[in-house]
Amino acid sequence: MTDLIHRPRRLRKSAALRAMFEETTLSLNDLVLPIFVEEELDDYKAIDAMPGVMRIPEKQLAREIERIANAGIRSVMTFGISHHTDDTGSDTWKEDGLVARMSRICKQTVPEMIVMSDTCFCEYTSHGH
Repeated sequence: MTDLIHRPRRLRKSAALRAMFEETTLSLNDLVLPIFVEEELDDYKAIDAMPGVMRIPEKQLAREIERIANAGIRSVMTFGISHHTDDTGSDTWKEDGLVARMSRICKQTVPEMIVMSDTCFCEYTSHGH
């Protein structure tokens, strides 16, 4: 005999309501690891506002992506700390800009890694907006 859960359907007649109240499952596949990558950085640097979180030197990104993938994490979101800011935030859209370089490094290192890029212009513009 199976251990099926009995669910009275009186209040869950529509698929939308059943979906809203179904059990929640969470796995590594559902999580995205934020990583903070700084260009021209020589060594890892702690982020004071986030204990235990480090800025990763761009030159160490491939090694970190391998480590992340080996831990079973399949998705990352890259947050770049650029040293080449300007009025238009061009480092976000240039082919050789930090955003593109981070994405290329991640995909070349672990092709199956899902890579999302934060392109908030506050980090890429000289005026912060």
